[in-house]
Amino acid sequence: MKKNAHVKNYVENLNLNYVISGFFFIFYQILSSIFVYLPPFYGIFFCYAFYLLEQSEKTLQKLDFRWYFCLAFLLFADITHNFFIFSSWIAFFIFYYTCADWIKTNFKIGQLIASVFVLCSYGFIWILDMIFSYMSNQNVHFFGIVNFISILIEAFIAYIFFKDKI
Repeated sequence: MKKNAHVKNYVENLNLNYVISGFFFIFYQILSSIFVYLPPFYGIFFCYAFYLLEQSEKTLQKLDFRWYFCLAFLLFADITHNFFIFSSWIAFFIFYYTCADWIKTNFKIGQLIASVFVLCSYGFIWILDMIFSYMSNQNVHFFGIVNFISILIEAFIAYIFFKDKI
């Protein structure tokens, strides 16, 4: 009886908006792997994961579906954009435990911190990809001008959505 109540409670707490946005982001990620002009949203999900971890630490609540969706999305982005698998996870945790709080406390740019997080996310992912490529004797992914433009677009989107949250 308790198991059924737990499942019912989980289904009631699962918001339909999360499911729809999840399908949207998965479909968008597939499109961004086909059309190089669409940003892959690594930085947006870095900002969102940082926001979720920060909220979890403030409220002392457990991480929920949104956190695990962020991780799944980053993994899916690694696969669809031909980066090494789990490189975005490693990059996020290195960024979170070494630079994120330092950037947030020492930079006096206030609302632009989310944009800096986006730039840092791509920097960390690119550095890790270079290291992994060197270790496995593969070609290194270089960012072209199109990638830099999409990173700047993503930084602007992060500024809009996370200017008061981070």
